[in-house]
Amino acid sequence: AALAWSLPTGEVMGIDADNMEDLQILRYEEGQRYHSHHDYIENQRDRQNGPRVLTFFLYLSDVEAGGGTRFTALDPMITVKPKKGRALLWPSVLNSKPRDRDPRTDHEALPVEKGTKFAANGWIHLFDERGPQKRGCA
Repeated sequence: AALAWSLPTGEVMGIDADNMEDLQILRYEEGQRYHSHHDYIENQRDRQNGPRVLTFFLYLSDVEAGGGTRFTALDPMITVKPKKGRALLWPSVLNSKPRDRDPRTDHEALPVEKGTKFAANGWIHLFDERGPQKRGCA
């Protein structure tokens, strides 16, 4: 069964919870990583739900070594180390053009060197995500 859990986006960020995809739970074992990518999905730009505008990332465990989140397009690059309870929030789009990709937020999950990394991803769309999903229109 899929895990469906929503952040209290209305209280925390002032964003309707219907704009958020269900959380994705992640588990990285030693040596595992996720190469540099961007959370913006081009073909969502003009759909009813609009593009992903924000990424919420929550570390669910400490990691003994490695496993950081590195923002590869920033100069200098920034790496956030995993720490249980630490949360990151970053934009996928430009403030001035909320349908256009922000090129600064390419990121990667660095390899876990020792331990196991658990985390959760949540993506927030420009408009209602859940309604179109229920109707098969997203």
